[in-house]
Amino acid sequence: MLACVASSSPSPMAPRPLQMQEDQQHQQLRKGPYTITKELGAGLHGRVLLAYDDRLQRDVAVKLPAALTLDALTTDRVDVEQLEQQMTSLVHECNAMRRVQHPNVLQIDRLVSGKKGDCDYVAMVTQFAPNGDMFDLLEVGGALPEPLVKVYACQLLRALEACHANGVVHRDVKPENLLLDANFQLKLADFGVAAMAPVGADATEVFSRDESGTALYMAPEIRLRRMYRGTPVDVWSAGVVLFILMTGLPPFNEAQKGDAWYLDLLDGDLEHFWATQPSEVRQAMTPGAQDLISSMLVAPDERITVSEALQHSWLRGADCVDSFLIHNAVSTHLEAARAASKRDSA
Repeated sequence: MLACVASSSPSPMAPRPLQMQEDQQHQQLRKGPYTITKELGAGLHGRVLLAYDDRLQRDVAVKLPAALTLDALTTDRVDVEQLEQQMTSLVHECNAMRRVQHPNVLQIDRLVSGKKGDCDYVAMVTQFAPNGDMFDLLEVGGALPEPLVKVYACQLLRALEACHANGVVHRDVKPENLLLDANFQLKLADFGVAAMAPVGADATEVFSRDESGTALYMAPEIRLRRMYRGTPVDVWSAGVVLFILMTGLPPFNEAQKGDAWYLDLLDGDLEHFWATQPSEVRQAMTPGAQDLISSMLVAPDERITVSEALQHSWLRGADCVDSFLIHNAVSTHLEAARAASKRDSA
């Protein structure tokens, strides 16, 4: 078995520098052993920053409440009510992540406290994934080769299996939340809208009415505003992700009844759904992948479970691929995509 090695080349998706002087930023954002250097991304509820852990001598990611904008960090203007709501969400996310210890789930290091003016806040410190996320990979290289899709399908399903076994339903599975470490291993992240069973119970005990998640990846039953079971919604979202990894395209344009492909799925008409897909999809999709995805994009009482999906014949042999081979496969894929892009623009 080949040993795991990290990439010696820089990530194709380099972090974006913060728009402020380095010394000023460190003065404002240094907390204990952490030195903040760059911003990695921002969303509605949080900002993710790259930091160096002086104690452990490694890079980490620090997630702050979104209310702590650059302006708020350098002035006293902080929306206290917004900050409190976002801290509640951050603590919830931390509690969900702490339940799940798995190689394909982003690991939390700790919560740290901070103070801005009269406002106390918390930040979450996690592993740093230097190779961006799956959305970045798709954006640069397009649809993945089938062997890579199989590997990432197994890694995503293993991550969800661990979540469900520990009473956690993610509810926001999408390419942007599938991070890639130095060896391009998948790390499921962003548990901000996760639902949890009571401590000690598995996720079969999770039921909800919340309309949580991202529209394109959201299971149809979530939109009905009735009680739904938690675990099948992650399977639906994973099915949408696998479709995109195979084809570079989503399975439908909008998750609305006015979309013909989405309506086919609501009606259970898989034959028409596949027959009317664009030629690019039909050419990229293989019978095995189509069969697995079909079993994931059906009504919740018919939907395959995560454990059943892992037993699908299409995934046979893809669950134990060495990380060195995965790293090389992704690097080769990206190099080929860049070469093709240069030829097209020449």
